[in-house]
Amino acid sequence: IQGFNQEFGCKFLGSTNTVINPEVLRTLLTKNADPIFYDLKDRLRIWEKPIDDAQYVLGVDPAKGTGEHFSTIQILRVDSKVPVEMKQVAVFEDNLTDVYEFSQIIHRLSIYYNNAYILCENNGEGSSVVGQLWWNWENENLVNTGAKAINLGIRSNKNTKPKAVLLMKKLIEDGSIQLYDRETIEQLGSYIEEEGKFFGKDKDDDLVDALFWGCYVFEMNVMADEWKFKTDQKEDDAWGILSDIEDDIDDWSWLTNSSVFDH
Repeated sequence: IQGFNQEFGCKFLGSTNTVINPEVLRTLLTKNADPIFYDLKDRLRIWEKPIDDAQYVLGVDPAKGTGEHFSTIQILRVDSKVPVEMKQVAVFEDNLTDVYEFSQIIHRLSIYYNNAYILCENNGEGSSVVGQLWWNWENENLVNTGAKAINLGIRSNKNTKPKAVLLMKKLIEDGSIQLYDRETIEQLGSYIEEEGKFFGKDKDDDLVDALFWGCYVFEMNVMADEWKFKTDQKEDDAWGILSDIEDDIDDWSWLTNSSVFDH
């Protein structure tokens, strides 16, 4: 294990608060691959150019562009929704790109990748980015939480971020996302949950943030088709006595009040 960590420059925590299972991360690292080419002065790493009629999603995490946090974009190809299957095709990463140039890059990449959906965090400097995308570039592929200007993009809060992170975790551990970018995988290896917060402990986490927002497209109801996990629970035996519960129940108080859970 030590030699493996030295070779790939990533030491997995392996603790109970690591978001992604360390064994899954080790498997992902064995499948990383070099980009087929670089663009935008090496800020954009590309594994695949757009395929005709394919559907793409851009997960976006903006930063100020002052040399601190990185502005990142994860471009994912959606191959299937039932079950979900996605492939990482390109990654943008830079900490010196200002919000105005960054919004233009997002806009152009969205068009280039078949008018891809854009899921962009609007916190902080993100509000300037989504404002540029919506009002200046008039990009109708921007996914918004509401119709008002304050609801442009996706708000990161105690409700949306955990949902996005846990959805990403499920999809990665199911093998539903093919990841090739080694830096993304290494950031996942440092990404932990601690006291209800998700963050990178030993590395930056900006690529992870963009990745989970890309996954969040399935929670935003912008795709007409239904979607399902690869490993949806289907065997009643696995649920034991809970298999007798009807699926259309509206009152879920039994989940916390039932004596079944008192033991």
